[in-house]
Amino acid sequence: MKINNFKNGLITIVIAGVSLLLVSGCEKNQEENWIINSDKCIFIDHHVNTNGELIEGNYIEGPQVDFPTYTFNAENEILSGDIDLSINKSLKVIYGNGISLSGLAGGGAGTGLTGIYELPYEKGAFKITDVESNGTVHLLYKDSSIVLSVDEEWINVTSKIDTQDFGEGVAKANLITTDKFVNYGIIEKSKIEKW
Repeated sequence: MKINNFKNGLITIVIAGVSLLLVSGCEKNQEENWIINSDKCIFIDHHVNTNGELIEGNYIEGPQVDFPTYTFNAENEILSGDIDLSINKSLKVIYGNGISLSGLAGGGAGTGLTGIYELPYEKGAFKITDVESNGTVHLLYKDSSIVLSVDEEWINVTSKIDTQDFGEGVAKANLITTDKFVNYGIIEKSKIEKW
């Protein structure tokens, strides 16, 4: 009876050990399969700006929104800001995302950074499907499949006429929306500075 209990216990220990090795091996393989050194990551920025231009009348300006929470100096490749993400060896991509208003559409900006530790990454209508060793990023955005090399931009500009009528005559403005992605490529994690 004691021998059977010992064998069962030993088998359980062996199975648990093998399971731990497999799990840690999978995690290690995921890191080893990542094609960029662990002291670097990709920085991709997405920004949507809406600018209002007067067509006629006394158009009332839109709202004031917040302010940017990060900046990127492309010349020195320094990303700085209110960074609330873990900068560790698992960090693969930093995704900057924001909106801004200008002209008659309003003023200010609201931005934020997201750390991506696993690919593919998906949020709403945006998905990063792949990253190449040279920093090229493959995206899906709304109905578009986008491939961005390092320092390449994708821009989509749309416009609409907005009409206001508050009983004092019609006012019109052209609202131009610029939706832009920029792949800043591979950056050093040591150049990420928290404010």
